[in-house]
Amino acid sequence: MEPGFPRRVAIVGLGLMGGSLALAIRRSLPGVEVVGVDFPEVLALALGKGAIHRGHPPGELPEAVADAELVFLATPIRAILELIPRASSHMREGAILSDLGSTKAEICRVARESVPPGVLFVGGHPLTGAEGKGLKFADPFLFQNALYVLTPIPGSEGALPALREFLGRIGAIAVEMSPEAHDEMAAYVSHLPQLIAVALVNLVGRKEGFLRFAAGGFRDLTRIASSPYDIWRDILGTNADRVKAALEGFIAELRGIEGKLGEGLEEEFKSANRLRAAIPRRAKGFLKEYPRIRVVVPDRPGELAAVTGALGQAGINIKDLELMRVREDIGGTFQIYLATREDAEEAVGILRERGYEAEVVE
Repeated sequence: MEPGFPRRVAIVGLGLMGGSLALAIRRSLPGVEVVGVDFPEVLALALGKGAIHRGHPPGELPEAVADAELVFLATPIRAILELIPRASSHMREGAILSDLGSTKAEICRVARESVPPGVLFVGGHPLTGAEGKGLKFADPFLFQNALYVLTPIPGSEGALPALREFLGRIGAIAVEMSPEAHDEMAAYVSHLPQLIAVALVNLVGRKEGFLRFAAGGFRDLTRIASSPYDIWRDILGTNADRVKAALEGFIAELRGIEGKLGEGLEEEFKSANRLRAAIPRRAKGFLKEYPRIRVVVPDRPGELAAVTGALGQAGINIKDLELMRVREDIGGTFQIYLATREDAEEAVGILRERGYEAEVVE
């Protein structure tokens, strides 16, 4: 590794996020030693998966972080708030302390008050996740092309270049925001949708027999209602004021719609269509919009591999692949994101020659 680049990283908490971070580092940065901190049974699993080089139980936190140039706190938010002063007091001068918490203002406040001089704290929030929970669902590709928000506290800005470089090496796209701006954004685009999904499922679920008729639109809108509350307790508790403001704004929007039901909502629909069309059609945090194609893949063993293999043989690199819809025993519709328009047009030609239904998505 080049001079100044972290050679030893400690990750405190090896659940889905911390475990995925460990696996990503092991895969993309083989010269970096990864030290894990968690309970013995989790450490045994992490060692078995090759996620860490060595592990320490929680009681050995000082030894785990003492020689690390970079430390990530990947526990629930309440535990992060407790760990910041404990971990930072044992870290070497010039080391970087960060976290993976989903809210940032309270975490950065505690860091400003408790991190000793010489240790550089930068809050962090990778905008990615997965359906499962725990180390068994950890994925070395979880951070690929994912936006990763960094929120430095005053005096720690010097850590940003090294942290940006490090995150880039594991495939993440670092962006900087203030803790307050992050939490307001998250309240509207993450926390509010979660509560809307929960409320909608509970409302419809109380209507006898209604859920058996819930089709694609309802399922798409409420997918995140399945998220466990133990994850959301700390998130909502540390961002309550901003979430309340977002809820009040949403309720006011609904009241406005309610008042116009009899006279028509054409303008509201037009506005929503226009605004949603302005959302970049990017997959998993790409900062630019990539061309994409749509292809129908029959429900036969090996068909998806045949599609991707055909593009690979032609030297066409797939940026991302997304399953749009599936019908059992018939097939599925996939969107494939490619680097250039020329690649997209060539890919469509290749797939059509092989009998697939394919088109460039405009």
